[in-house]
Amino acid sequence: MKHYLYRVQIVEYPEGALLENPHYPGHLIENPGWQPEGWAPDEEWVERYGRHTGRDFYWPSTRREWRSRSSAMKRKQLIESYGAKAIIQRSAEIVWPEDGQEKVR
Repeated sequence: MKHYLYRVQIVEYPEGALLENPHYPGHLIENPGWQPEGWAPDEEWVERYGRHTGRDFYWPSTRREWRSRSSAMKRKQLIESYGAKAIIQRSAEIVWPEDGQEKVR
């Protein structure tokens, strides 16, 4: 059985979601004043970030990897529900060492 990891990459943000970084011209950063149309913080968001963070919306993280494509798809769909375009990337096949070995030979 072949094993892979999956991750989500945002390839296009909605207009206004990013700003040029004033410290690094040519580099973009998240616009802290931007939020998706119709978005409002739910109870989980308020519990995690509080009511007055100086910022209302955070993009879902794309830093983790998933063991199934369907799990990565859930994150992709969440990101796209906020107006961005995302793709799912699949790693090369994961090959584990033989039993009793620490690395693949």
